[in-house]
Amino acid sequence: MILETKFIEKPAFTVIGITETILLDSSLPPSENTIAQLWGRFGKRIPEIADQLGWRSYGLMLQEPNNGPDAPFKYTAAVQIRQDGDIPEGMTRFEVPSARYLVITHRGTLDGITDVFKHFWGQWLPNSVYEYDGGTRTGKYEFEFYDQRYTRQDDPNSEIDVYFPIRDK
Repeated sequence: MILETKFIEKPAFTVIGITETILLDSSLPPSENTIAQLWGRFGKRIPEIADQLGWRSYGLMLQEPNNGPDAPFKYTAAVQIRQDGDIPEGMTRFEVPSARYLVITHRGTLDGITDVFKHFWGQWLPNSVYEYDGGTRTGKYEFEFYDQRYTRQDDPNSEIDVYFPIRDK
């Protein structure tokens, strides 16, 4: 369920995580797809990351400008850090640039998160005075934000914020 939609100007922040190229299998629910598998592997390695900033995890997506809905994309499972530190083997440090975002808050199980993306791309964006401002063209990430409101993938009361970089048309 979409709980809230709001605009946010978010300053730049730094994360460390694991990046993979993802090609989603539409026959699998989000709780079982390749992104969920990446989070499973990354979750076991989070203790290796020093100087984490609270309970803040990010699922960063960097899209190619002309990607269709079934195209592969880069996805990074990451945690926010306070400052520069050692980067564990097989991980990467990213500076996520500042941007203006439309933030959609999803409440429900992880499998319902696809409704957020369908709403943004299929309804909100085409009917707004904004355009998408993310991807490899601008270096701005679209991302999922997980904090203490997210408890587990099957909890109907879990909340996830999804940030979409936007700009005026």
